[in-house]
Amino acid sequence: MKTSEKIYQENSYITELEAEVISCIKKDDCYEAILDRTIFYPHMSGGQPKDEGTINGIDVFNVQERGDDIVHMLNDEISGKVKLNINFGKRFDYMQQHTGQHILSYSFSHLFGGNTVGFHMSDNYTTIDLDITLTEEMTEQAEQLCNKIIYDNKVVSAKNYSYEEAMKLDLRKDPLKLDVLRIIEIQDCDFSACGGTHVRNTGELGIIKVTKTEKYKQGTRVEFLCGTRALNDYIIKNRNVSALSSLLTCRSDMLMDNFEKIINENKQLKKDVNNMNNSLNEYKARELKSGAMVHEGVKYIFTASDEDVKDLRYICSKITEDEDYVAVMVSEAEDGCSLVIGQSKNLKINIKDVFEKCRAFINGKGGGNNFLLQCTGDKSKGAQCLETAKDILLK
Repeated sequence: MKTSEKIYQENSYITELEAEVISCIKKDDCYEAILDRTIFYPHMSGGQPKDEGTINGIDVFNVQERGDDIVHMLNDEISGKVKLNINFGKRFDYMQQHTGQHILSYSFSHLFGGNTVGFHMSDNYTTIDLDITLTEEMTEQAEQLCNKIIYDNKVVSAKNYSYEEAMKLDLRKDPLKLDVLRIIEIQDCDFSACGGTHVRNTGELGIIKVTKTEKYKQGTRVEFLCGTRALNDYIIKNRNVSALSSLLTCRSDMLMDNFEKIINENKQLKKDVNNMNNSLNEYKARELKSGAMVHEGVKYIFTASDEDVKDLRYICSKITEDEDYVAVMVSEAEDGCSLVIGQSKNLKINIKDVFEKCRAFINGKGGGNNFLLQCTGDKSKGAQCLETAKDILLK
């Protein structure tokens, strides 16, 4: 069978092409077409996503490389001479990201000896994995070199070499041992074996911006944006910074100082609120103790409220700090009920048995020990819990 001529490697800027259909076979729910030549880049060949476009106006929803053939997947059959169109906006985006990856990988290698051991390009971000640990200063130095290469508007070219010829070049990374290797050269900088689509000049990238670094395995994963993606990211971030500056009535260079001030004030406010809440709960505990019901020398408290389960637990703990107390507390809401049961450390009442019977009413989830138990359920049957607890404890 004839092989598919890869026009996208000869000229990445061609958006329309006529080709001859070699075969079009129905497989499962689609047609798989092989053409004598194509401008469609196959999906994840060399880490780059597929092109989007049409053949004779029919959407090409997937493109795969199988040996020497490029297989186009469509929902309708095609035959004879056909016209190919690709979405050049999407293609050019991938060209910017892929060339940017070469420049960024070169910069980390040239400056710090870092090897790129992984590469992933998606529709909204690109990453490389390095075998070195980066600092913020190292990342900024690499960014500066990348963008100098862009400003110098260096020529980007592709040329086929035999394996022996390619190995005489200053390749950044050892290639696969193939008879013919396509080498991407960035003028005066980088030689790399690659089958992807690239810009003609580095100036077409506009900018390379690292947006995130994180430890990955024994090295660093670097997330970055190039060209239009970087511009769009800057537009969004600048809009957000401007909105925050307006909200905080400060210049953008003062945002961090203002946020630190707000965070510190918020921490203090939370501390103050927590102290006030504890004081209020201690007061409630004293009030409940003053109205306790005494039975056979034990002081019992049965109460319903709208407290949060954390507050119920705190109040119950404060009540049972003193000897001879048992507290059964419920809090009801529209969507369920919370239950807390506790007893003083000097008592040996089997409150676990009471707890199990009560929580069955509310379908409660939780637990604890024989001195403090809590649960929250999805049924509002607090009154039933209290009556059951009274029946068992005061019998």
